[in-house]
Amino acid sequence: MEQPHERSHGLESSEPALRAPALRGEASAHHEINTRGRAPHELLPGWVEDQVLRRFRDVTQDIAVVIDLDARIVWANRAAQRLFGIDSDLRPHRTILDSVAPEDRILVSAALARIRAHPQTEAERCEVSHVGDGGSVRRAQWFLHSICGPHGTHVGYSGCGHDVTEQRRAESAILRSDARMSAVLSSLLDPMVSIDAYGTILSASNSVERVFGYAPSELIGQNVKVLMPDPHRTLHDEYLARYRSTNVAGIIGRTREFDVLCKDGRSIVCALSVSRADPSDGQDAIFTGTFRDVTDLKRATQALVESERRFHAIFDGAFQLIGMLSPTGHVLEMNPTALDLIGAHRDEVIGAPFAESRWWSHSPEMQARVRAAVESARRGEFVRFEARSVAHDGSVRDIDFSLKPVKDESGRVVLLIPEGRDISELKRAQRAETAMLRAFAAIGESAALLAHEIKNPITAVNVALRAVATELGEDHRVILEDLVTRMQRVEQMMRRTLSFTKPLDLRSSPCTARELFASVREHLQSDIARYEADLRVEIPAEDVSFACDHQLLRDVLANLVTNALEAKGRGALVTLSASRCVDGSVVLAVEDDGPGIPESMIDSLFRPFVTTKSKGNGLGLAICRKVVEEHGGTITAERGRTRGARFEIRLPLERTVS
Repeated sequence: MEQPHERSHGLESSEPALRAPALRGEASAHHEINTRGRAPHELLPGWVEDQVLRRFRDVTQDIAVVIDLDARIVWANRAAQRLFGIDSDLRPHRTILDSVAPEDRILVSAALARIRAHPQTEAERCEVSHVGDGGSVRRAQWFLHSICGPHGTHVGYSGCGHDVTEQRRAESAILRSDARMSAVLSSLLDPMVSIDAYGTILSASNSVERVFGYAPSELIGQNVKVLMPDPHRTLHDEYLARYRSTNVAGIIGRTREFDVLCKDGRSIVCALSVSRADPSDGQDAIFTGTFRDVTDLKRATQALVESERRFHAIFDGAFQLIGMLSPTGHVLEMNPTALDLIGAHRDEVIGAPFAESRWWSHSPEMQARVRAAVESARRGEFVRFEARSVAHDGSVRDIDFSLKPVKDESGRVVLLIPEGRDISELKRAQRAETAMLRAFAAIGESAALLAHEIKNPITAVNVALRAVATELGEDHRVILEDLVTRMQRVEQMMRRTLSFTKPLDLRSSPCTARELFASVREHLQSDIARYEADLRVEIPAEDVSFACDHQLLRDVLANLVTNALEAKGRGALVTLSASRCVDGSVVLAVEDDGPGIPESMIDSLFRPFVTTKSKGNGLGLAICRKVVEEHGGTITAERGRTRGARFEIRLPLERTVS
């Protein structure tokens, strides 16, 4: 940067005189000052000492200077002297650029050059920083003019200005404050809106666009009720008017939930917190509302409540004993079924060690076993065993007990689920069944022994009776034939009993319904003819194939057909049908038009020694069920579609063959 007194500034000193500006009352007066070889104070003409100029110099706060063509200050008022750090005796060669900050000197030089080139133009305006002798910096705004001689010749410059240091500091502080406020408003996650006492929106955070759909500029200046659905939109002005008159507001300082209307017409639920700020300058209060969108939270809370409701509906309504334990084995929750077993209230067991609770207090051995189960489950193991508990009425209950660990995402056990199923009745049934099986085994052994012991004598007696019958008269022969028949029935019952108690040896092979039904017809041909019965077969066009023990399953169907013939008598209509279900299982059915089965006997029809016949032994249907169940199937009895009885055998998919 060139020095201001050099000729490069375009300020020539060849003019002999500097015309001072005319003062009021002396508009036509012109005074010339010789600028060469004179001290700065000698450059000022006598009229500068005029009272008005002295007052202007001493009183005004504006900055005023006179500059020669070399930019040297030839006159400065007190405000300028303070700015430049000079005294009333101007030092020679002091230029206006000496105190200007280096970065601003080019602005002043350019302004002076433009004035020199065009003296008649308007004032040049510039704002620069001045550095004092002590290093202090002041900011000044200058208006520079041309000073012309008698013939309009440019002879110097006048400058006046304002010290705007404090103004710029204040403006800078405001800008920094605004920037901070803008940064805060930009960074807020939740929408924030400020309003005046009449509801006019003064500011809004950037997040209003993300949540409400409005850009902040769209909201500023509008009434805040634009965010409100009815009825609050209609009544909001009344709310504010009431507040202005009473100064009482129920919402300030509190958080309440409100519906907020978004730009696209959606309504969302927000938690609104409103605060009041009173500016220190006495202006009207400002109200700031912070909105938090709780729509998803409300939805999640409702879902949680609904989940809790469903959980308790299942948990509390379960017939099984269910609970929740901490990993240490302390009771967190128990369902009513578990509490009813021991006659306890929930508060009596919550927080207590499960192993020491009333469910196991009757037996130290059971307590130790449950305690060990808790330790195993705590390590992540699933535990299951049969336990015994004493109910509140003193009865002993058999419990199928299990303890399952529940783990979090990291694999840490956070919960234990104890579950128990009361199997007391099942255990009693199993014990009864075991006793019955033992009795059947004993019967089987006895039947086998009896069959072996009396088979030959019965045969001998039958032969003897038939031989004697030929020697007797007709009446006596009838009696002997009846005795032979009775002896044969005894032998048949013993064979059936022996057959029922012996295990079956299934020999499964591929079979079709057509083959099986033909075998049944052939086996019962004489009985069908004797009863003058009609045996019909219903098979799909594409035959039904499956795997079974052909002879045993034929005997089952033959037994059912025989029962139907005996139940109806002459002229019976019996239908054999086969079909395949959608799950792949096979259904074989025997249906008749007889009198049907009494409703009271349907549930017990397949039990041993239960019969509807006057001469039956009650083992036929029991043997049928045994054969079907050995095939993995089921057999059921019901009323026929029109009348009579219907027996249905269902064989599962795994027994079928393609």
